[in-house]
Amino acid sequence: MDEREKQLIREKILKRARQAEAELSPYAAREKDCLRRSNYEYNFYRRGFVRDCEAVINLAQYNRYGGKTQVFSLHANNDISTRASHVGLVSRIARTIGRALGLNCDLIEAIACAHDLGHAPFGHKGEVWLNDATKKHGYTFAHHVQSARYLDHITRSDMSLQVIDGVLCHNGECVLQTYRPNERATRDFALLEEKLERAYNGRISAEELMPATLEGCLVRICDVIAYLGKDRQDADRLGVHPLEGYTDHGAGILNHKIIRAAGEDIIFNSFGKDAICLSDELYAALIMGMRENYAFIYKSESTGITARQSEQMAKAVGEAYEFAIDDLKGGKGVLDKIYFPYIYANLDFVRAYRLDDKDRPERVAADFIASMCDDYFLSFYNRYIGKLELKKTDYFD
Repeated sequence: MDEREKQLIREKILKRARQAEAELSPYAAREKDCLRRSNYEYNFYRRGFVRDCEAVINLAQYNRYGGKTQVFSLHANNDISTRASHVGLVSRIARTIGRALGLNCDLIEAIACAHDLGHAPFGHKGEVWLNDATKKHGYTFAHHVQSARYLDHITRSDMSLQVIDGVLCHNGECVLQTYRPNERATRDFALLEEKLERAYNGRISAEELMPATLEGCLVRICDVIAYLGKDRQDADRLGVHPLEGYTDHGAGILNHKIIRAAGEDIIFNSFGKDAICLSDELYAALIMGMRENYAFIYKSESTGITARQSEQMAKAVGEAYEFAIDDLKGGKGVLDKIYFPYIYANLDFVRAYRLDDKDRPERVAADFIASMCDDYFLSFYNRYIGKLELKKTDYFD
């Protein structure tokens, strides 16, 4: 094929892309809005937020989703959710709704796939343990902030601001009835840096964490939709709490029913609007459903780690964090061997990250622990610090 024929194909593909974008909602993100730190040169078929999607799934932390707890730790059961299956479900739900609303599905996919990159091992319990350890050094750990930090500061992956903002502003524990980008949304990289710095010190408000795009707003509510029913079905499979023990508040009990009811409600209440809106009925159903999940699942001792084990793990995370700080200050060079070489393929970016944070070991130590899968943390602790007598339940228990 000669160059003239190739150029004709390029022009046809670009024309289709322009036509598809012209049909989007007037409130959807456009390619021209895609803001990066660099002057990235796109080719004819891998443009705008498509590049971000591909960049996310090639990150080391994306690969580690499969080894991180969603809710239930220390269970040898391949049928319960991992962080990987949760992220995939969020992406699918959000793209399905987003397509119906005429939103940018490439941006939706990139935000959804990246939104939990900063999650600590052992799910939200691990996040609490790590935050308890970092607070002693004046540093606040939150997985959504860590996810944004990983994209923009640790890997320097040249992700678009819209993706990083959507990741920073996702909050699956807080359901709103209306999600609308506002004047406090993140519109430039200078504001992003300022927000991150305040978040590290625990001084950022919930009002400032509203996504700057409708796509980010949609991912935020789809995070809730994805886990509400799935966590119940996982709990039922493990014998933690039976499905019959929940109340149908109007959105269903099972995962697929919640997804369908919520999807239809959001589409009918948000179509053609500059906000993602929930009806009074769906909003109430999600709130009451989350309360039941907290009572029967998240607050119980049946998520794989008992109260006694939780005390052990909190202590172990604290010890691992202090070990990492000491190592960064001039210890045995352990992190030089097992952490820094595995962050990102571009080692120049890794060196820049190390140089920028050479006087902030409390941040880098948190980065190190947050990067771990569940089993890796146990292996690391047992190899370098002490001995944790924790084992997964047997498949046939």
